[in-house]
Amino acid sequence: MEKLDKVFEKLHASYFGFIGIAIFLIGAIPAMLVHNGFSLLTTFVSDLAVPGWNDLAIFFSVCWFITGLFMIMFILGFTRYLQEKGASTKGTGIGCILGIVSAIGILMLALFNTRDFDALHDIAQYVFFFPGILYLFSYAYLEYKLSEFPLWQALFNVVVAFFFLLYFILFFINRVEPTLLVEAKVVAEWLFLFANLFWFVETGAFILKK
Repeated sequence: MEKLDKVFEKLHASYFGFIGIAIFLIGAIPAMLVHNGFSLLTTFVSDLAVPGWNDLAIFFSVCWFITGLFMIMFILGFTRYLQEKGASTKGTGIGCILGIVSAIGILMLALFNTRDFDALHDIAQYVFFFPGILYLFSYAYLEYKLSEFPLWQALFNVVVAFFFLLYFILFFINRVEPTLLVEAKVVAEWLFLFANLFWFVETGAFILKK
């Protein structure tokens, strides 16, 4: 932990979030532009990482993987920040573990595309999504208990978690009936992705100001 403390003393935790999101966009935007027939209604995020379906699949996957590493660093730094503000060690520890596991899910999604590693990709989704919902609720509770955070900041976590839950509902409906609400599921995936990315930006900006 001492080595990590030295890292965050030199570079604020928020910058890991900002840089991670920037790297993701650097990989995602060109991949969207070259993807044949790209549409937010029909193209899943994971489709951008399939070689043969996208000319920049490898580039996108590498950027996505690096983003996951930066997210882990942000979570560690955010945990340190919460503890400095008086949050419980146990509570922040739980939130940190959930956040890191969710970020590991990002690393797995970057490594296992839907075409060549379908089963592993499904596992990676669960690793990313379920802990992702839980760490958002964990941070909502921790922030609610701290006077440092206004109520709206704590509730922001719940709003982002809602987009996760919306996708899950559509995900399971689509698993039961593959032809049902397909476009809604695709849109929901993009919504929760951008909501999650915005969480890192907004939370990073909030703690940077403090």
